[in-house]
Amino acid sequence: MTVVNLEVTRQKLMQAAILNKVEREHLPLNTDRVRRSLQTVRDHVSRSPYFTDMLDRWEQIIDENDIEALRTIVESDDETGNEMRNLSPLHVLLTEDERMRVLHDLRDLIGQ
Repeated sequence: MTVVNLEVTRQKLMQAAILNKVEREHLPLNTDRVRRSLQTVRDHVSRSPYFTDMLDRWEQIIDENDIEALRTIVESDDETGNEMRNLSPLHVLLTEDERMRVLHDLRDLIGQ
């Protein structure tokens, strides 16, 4: 029996929804709103090299509008992918209704 970490699953679903919206609506990642979100994450996360390296990677992804790197993070099943999704500043690209839809999907998924 596989144990599913609820937080990891939630973050994966949320980032997949973001990726889908970015692709569907051709949204840029390199916006002021996303940059402010990244700065907020930086302000609230440990200054350890482990986290600063990941946040620097997010900054590079945003600067380069690197959708393929975002896709790799969304699809990753390793610890680095989990941490990158957890530190993502891209949640600001979803509306409240879209975030609620992801949470509804998560409830449906765990209810099975």
